[in-house]
Amino acid sequence: MKYTAHIRSTDKKEQSVEEHCKRTATLASEYAKTTGLEKAARIAGFLHDIGKLSSVFNSYIHGDNSYKRGDIDHSFAGARYLKVLSVQSDDKNMNKAFSLIGRVILAHHGLRDWVNDDSEDIYDIRTKKENYYAEILENFQSTELSRNVNQELIEAVREVTTVRSELRKISDNKEKFAFYLGMLERFLLSCLIDADRTDTADFMSDSETETEFDTKQLWKDMQNRLNEKLNRFSSRTDDISIQRRSISDRCFEYASNEVRICKLIVPTGGGKTLSSLRFAIEYAKQHDLKKIIYIAPFMSILEQNSDEIRSIAGEEAFLEHHSDMLADIADNDEKLNEYELRTEKWDSPVIATTMVQFLNSLFSGKTSSIRRMHRLSDAVIIIDEVQSIPLKCVYLFNLAMNFLSQVCGSTIVLCSATQPPFELLNEFPMILDKNDSMTGETTDDFNAFRRTELIYQEKNGGFSYDETADFCRDKFQKHGSLLVVVNTKSSAKELYSRLSDTENAHVFHLSTNMCPQHRRKCINDIKEKLSENIPVICVTTQLIEAGVDISFGCVVRSLAGLDNAAQAAGRCNRNGEHNEICPVYILHIWEEKLGSLVEIKNAQNVSREMFCMSEDKDYLSVEVLSAYFRKLYTSGSNDRKLRYPLSETTDQDLINLLSLNKHRVKNRCPHLEFCGQAFKKAGGFFEVIDSDTRAVIVPYNDDAKEIITALGSEQSPKEIAKLLRKAQKYSVNIYSGTQQKLENEAAIYDIKCGNSEKSVVTILNDGFYNEKFGITVEGGLHEVLIL
Repeated sequence: MKYTAHIRSTDKKEQSVEEHCKRTATLASEYAKTTGLEKAARIAGFLHDIGKLSSVFNSYIHGDNSYKRGDIDHSFAGARYLKVLSVQSDDKNMNKAFSLIGRVILAHHGLRDWVNDDSEDIYDIRTKKENYYAEILENFQSTELSRNVNQELIEAVREVTTVRSELRKISDNKEKFAFYLGMLERFLLSCLIDADRTDTADFMSDSETETEFDTKQLWKDMQNRLNEKLNRFSSRTDDISIQRRSISDRCFEYASNEVRICKLIVPTGGGKTLSSLRFAIEYAKQHDLKKIIYIAPFMSILEQNSDEIRSIAGEEAFLEHHSDMLADIADNDEKLNEYELRTEKWDSPVIATTMVQFLNSLFSGKTSSIRRMHRLSDAVIIIDEVQSIPLKCVYLFNLAMNFLSQVCGSTIVLCSATQPPFELLNEFPMILDKNDSMTGETTDDFNAFRRTELIYQEKNGGFSYDETADFCRDKFQKHGSLLVVVNTKSSAKELYSRLSDTENAHVFHLSTNMCPQHRRKCINDIKEKLSENIPVICVTTQLIEAGVDISFGCVVRSLAGLDNAAQAAGRCNRNGEHNEICPVYILHIWEEKLGSLVEIKNAQNVSREMFCMSEDKDYLSVEVLSAYFRKLYTSGSNDRKLRYPLSETTDQDLINLLSLNKHRVKNRCPHLEFCGQAFKKAGGFFEVIDSDTRAVIVPYNDDAKEIITALGSEQSPKEIAKLLRKAQKYSVNIYSGTQQKLENEAAIYDIKCGNSEKSVVTILNDGFYNEKFGITVEGGLHEVLIL
């Protein structure tokens, strides 16, 4: 009897369980190759769907209405098969290896918590299920799958034992070892999920979606294109150009080393993007790595640098993955389908994506995120503006980078002019290379690019809004253009209102109360006026600080972290257009209400200490910034916050859930000391950005209004999806406090998309959005990372 795994909807052709499991095994094995777990992944692929070798499942898939989706558990059988084998043996290594592979099989439709609320062993419970197992086992043993599995078992045990030994070498305590074992399980699960979904999609579409790239040739082609670009600047003899070439050459030469985790410390204007890419291409070429992945925390940086990388990689080899891309191609069904497939798989050799997507692939509970994780192996991973890692994610980030570099064969490049000393942290330091600076000594680099001076403007009690506005006017009159950066949207509005009538000035306001399309228009208007030497004042939140290629004669920054000050300084005299050192003033604005923004308050306190301690007044030196981050990460209760606490009122955190899970395991399931992780719970809690927000579509222009009208009319689900993607550039995320204010003013309303009860979007009324401020009833919250 043939047992069916899938039935193609178009022609009713059937794929057998054996066919599906064999190709899934082949793909999973290929994905796991870098970690040395080919056989383990292969066994997981062979066994993951053997639970479908039953008459019950065969009836269900052929349309028996007695069953609905999810009624028949088919993932337990492969895990049970391995559990029975391990029970029959007293080999501890076999037990550990089969437990790992079995857990991966059990979780291939979603993460599990391996100890439940009653402290019961879920793996043990699931692998004791009968559920037609006798029939499944008999059918399995009559297939070639059984022989395939049995031939690979011993080698799979050896593989897992070897990798566990490698993990012990980088673990000086039980918590680290348990965490790394959890990462290993997630990695293997990622290989299985991607292989399973890829084969299923290929069968259903009657095609193969695996794209093969000749990366050796690609790296050569990219290197040639990059060299052509660099050669255009080779004849320049000014000091800045000479120093940029020196930085670039040192990055290229560094690629001859064996690199796991290193730092690229380059001052603003030093050509960091092209220099890091030059290293990545040469390193991938010399060491035969298969991918180059660029990570950025802010959309402004990502979009700007993606264009640069795309021009070197070529369209076919390059994937730019972030939420705004969907809006740009929403009208082109073919491009949209291709893009969605590529973002699901991350199989492009060159990828540019956001910090949110990157961290989600490592820690989110969504199956789509887990699927991408294995693509982070065998890669050069460039992490730009690495200081932007949220405080709560620091230890998770450190441990994950250790895992990717030590186990997955990847090379991590930490890019920033303001490098946190991740390697010096107490509990979970990052394992940096011995010679970790890609460019070596950086003093000459920073001296060559010194264009600004950071000045802490002391004043007892701080500045009021009126005093800040007076100070800003004075500096504007002296320098001709001024950027004012504050910590909250309400502060931006307060100062804009006071500065809007400044004589001879074009005054702009920027914040995330404005939709993306509105912000882009404003930034382009500002750039145009600055290029024509028209006097400009821009009052903004921190959204402008990182990656926006814009330059003012003077900057005033509301007191926050020293890293924020450094980023603001990067928008001042950016191209050395002023033949002098330009000032960046730091002011404490006492009227700026930070409310629950505890991290900014902590950063303010540490920054004040650094301003008082630093004798040479070079507040942006590598040494001072390193000292700042060390103090920031260890001050007050911050050390605990680095573990990603679940709340202020509990001692539970994600590090514990993803390692020893002491609250459920200790004294109750001691045999699960290293395999009792709460993956599902941790994945549900994990968010790079706190999600206490709601997306509101705003009537910014005629296009936005047409989209709003269309969403409320009769539309097919496909058209609704297309409209929602187009609406992203007209959407503003509001926090609950702002939402309440808008509701009190009857400023927002919900519409049912295409009259669907399930698809509801929130719309802003016309009168509550204007050209100056965007949404006019705002909360006081600061800017966040992008998706």
